[in-house]
Amino acid sequence: MKRFTIFSSVFCALLAISLFLPTVNAGQKSGFTWKDQPEKKVADLYYNGNPVLQYVYPYDASSADSFHDTYKVFHHVYGPASKAIITKGPGGKYTHHRGLYVGWNKTKFEGKQLDFWHCKSGAHLRHAKMIEMKGDADSGTMTSEIHWNDAKGKPVIQETRKVTVRPIKVVTSKDPAWQIDWQTTLNSKRGEIKLDGDRQHAGFQYRAAQAVAESNNATYVRPEGFPQQPAPFQVSDKTDPNGHINLGWFAMTYEIDGKRYNVEYFEDPAVPKPSRYSERPYGRFGAFFDTKFDESKPLKMKYRIIVSEGKTPTQKEVQKRYDQFVASLKK
Repeated sequence: MKRFTIFSSVFCALLAISLFLPTVNAGQKSGFTWKDQPEKKVADLYYNGNPVLQYVYPYDASSADSFHDTYKVFHHVYGPASKAIITKGPGGKYTHHRGLYVGWNKTKFEGKQLDFWHCKSGAHLRHAKMIEMKGDADSGTMTSEIHWNDAKGKPVIQETRKVTVRPIKVVTSKDPAWQIDWQTTLNSKRGEIKLDGDRQHAGFQYRAAQAVAESNNATYVRPEGFPQQPAPFQVSDKTDPNGHINLGWFAMTYEIDGKRYNVEYFEDPAVPKPSRYSERPYGRFGAFFDTKFDESKPLKMKYRIIVSEGKTPTQKEVQKRYDQFVASLKK
């Protein structure tokens, strides 16, 4: 009886974990395919049957705990070779950091201010609808509408988020890398909106899985003319607001379970300046700017993230890919 009880407990634990993992059909076609699971509020992108990206969009305000776990829409990223999730969800160090995400801790409008970074005082990002999901041999694309709501559920900002993934070849890995093109358009629903904050709590950012925070093993690669130390170059907006700005690109590398992952971050040169860059040893990095927009002119942001698994790319290799990204924006 004791042996049976132990077996039952293990079985139940494994079953609970499996409910949140993507599933693949044996006959799934090659190339990029999407599987949306509205009951779980996740949509998974596959490449040749292997997971690539997960759009996470549940919202549950029935309790404080459920609201906390679902107040932000984000994307998980899978390792190209390991097929494991390599980004962080709710919980862990700085619970509001979740995968690939965007937000500002000081969003000002109508004489008010809301925090769409920590999602305090009822502020939240809520999935409104899926506009498009498509995939073929070369790429997988999804476009969704997301509402940045106040505590009463009234939209302050309407975000249109388009994410496209393509496999690319990199010399540092035998496996394809994921090229993730991220386009966010922010439309005001409440007059003039001022986005403000600081480099640690605003902008478009990437957060590595919790295991990286436990080891503090994230290191960085930057363009020529900027600090070349592998350790994070950390500056304060209070003491040095215009330090470490306008890099254009930088890259983070980290290890999980003996596997090395590399994340290259490219920013459209057209984003408002100065663009203030942020790096942390626990695996969060990205950039922030302050700006204003209103109903007559939405804010458009474009980025490219390249995720590879294996040897860390050189500065020259990343610079070449960044130059290709910039050239693609002019076409």
